[in-house]
Amino acid sequence: MYRTVLVSDVNNERLNRLLEKVGMVLTPLSQDACMKRLTADGADFVVVVQDGDGRGAEFALKCAAVSDATVAFVARYALPQVLFDKLTSGGVCVLATLEERAFSAFFGQMVALRAAYNALRRENERLKRKVNEAQAVGRAKCLLVERRNMTEQSAHRFIEKTAMDNRLTRYAVAENIITGYERKSSSNGISA
Repeated sequence: MYRTVLVSDVNNERLNRLLEKVGMVLTPLSQDACMKRLTADGADFVVVVQDGDGRGAEFALKCAAVSDATVAFVARYALPQVLFDKLTSGGVCVLATLEERAFSAFFGQMVALRAAYNALRRENERLKRKVNEAQAVGRAKCLLVERRNMTEQSAHRFIEKTAMDNRLTRYAVAENIITGYERKSSSNGISA
């Protein structure tokens, strides 16, 4: 289920129905309300429909800059190439028509891209956790080697065994070791 923020100065019932097929649609009454919603709750998609006076592109760029939402700008009027280039280089997807079939296909592609983005973000978070764990375990092993005169291999075994015996992760054991030695060092007036 995706969260979509629709920003438009006209009533877009058809657009709302299309967007509701993939999740909840929020329609704030103003651009300020949209920005508050984005910064407070976040969203998966922001769809900005070009205003009746031709504006809205700057707001779409602002939405792309302040959130990780996929932002789409729907042009109701012909866009100059300079503005089209500015939008796309700012990370905004541009659709040059409100025609239902074209928008449906366009939004379907955006949903597929968002799913791929979410998968990459999850993988990135998993890898960050692994790197943090490896750094913490390495730091804990160094402390054990320095302070307890263990070999690197025995420090590694100590962390592994402690984790298994206490049903903890290696990361939790390493953090406990690091925190323990930092507390000892600060109480002795020595910084770690």
